Amino acid sequence: MRDAEGRIQRLTNIPGTSAFARHGGGAAATCSFTADRDGFELSDGTTVERGTRVTSTYHFVEGIAIPFDLPPRELPADVLGVASSGPLEAGLRTFTVFCDRAFYDVNQVGIVQVPLPDPLFQVRTPKAALRNGLQLRRPAMWDNPIVDEYGGLVTRYPTWLAIEPEAWVTQRSNTVVHRGATMLLIVQPRELEFVVDFVPDPDKPSPAFRGIVGCVPDESAVEGGGALPAFPVLADQTEPGVNGPCTWTPPGPGEVTITPRIRYTVTFWVNGFTEPDDDYVWTGTATTYDTGELIAVNTEP
Repeated sequence: MRDAEGRIQRLTNIPGTSAFARHGGGAAATCSFTADRDGFELSDGTTVERGTRVTSTYHFVEGIAIPFDLPPRELPADVLGVASSGPLEAGLRTFTVFCDRAFYDVNQVGIVQVPLPDPLFQVRTPKAALRNGLQLRRPAMWDNPIVDEYGGLVTRYPTWLAIEPEAWVTQRSNTVVHRGATMLLIVQPRELEFVVDFVPDPDKPSPAFRGIVGCVPDESAVEGGGALPAFPVLADQTEPGVNGPCTWTPPGPGEVTITPRIRYTVTFWVNGFTEPDDDYVWTGTATTYDTGELIAVNTEP
């Protein structure tokens, strides 16, 4: 089979369940042909004369691979589906079968199509390395104008939790070429959530809070005036805690650390064929805010 540079590789340790091992009747199967010229060179380096009947084993040489385009590095988050030639199980690689050494017409005995998931190819082996090597856009907390105006979040006033939109895109991993197959992961954002950890001011006690605030953006990353999801009209005051998707209200003065994270739907891509893989969670940078009471000041003389 061919490596990443197109060079021919020879593999001798073939699993018994592989289509290569089963070809022609099993691992012990042999093939025969008649030499069509004097000095016909065999795989062991010896030569035989024209008309000699040669019995040997099968050799497989991969032909020219069907061209495919790699997915772009990034796609819109709401892309309807990853372009695919079909399920991974339907993918095939084509090999020319020779008896003994290759590249003579007389000992070419056929063509075989081998499924991409054949045990010899081990296409799923690199998946762990691909996942470990994912480097995605890290979600960052949106700069809430309330923080700029008041210096922090306000007790009993709802806080809209959002991220900067740049991270909410479909992305792909680097590629890996393994035993002649090109593979990568495509990750599409599906869920956004925030880990909220509130520590009350001991001098002004209020209930501590640690929990998850769910949030699923329903618009594209270019909308929303810089916030994803878009900043809505919120109630003036609410009960402390989680008040709905993307909304949390501080229970009292203290300090809160909020960490965004995105859950991705993952697709494993091999030579243009695909299959679903386990979800992937990418955590953003934690941001800490002060929380406090909004104090009314009477400016009347």
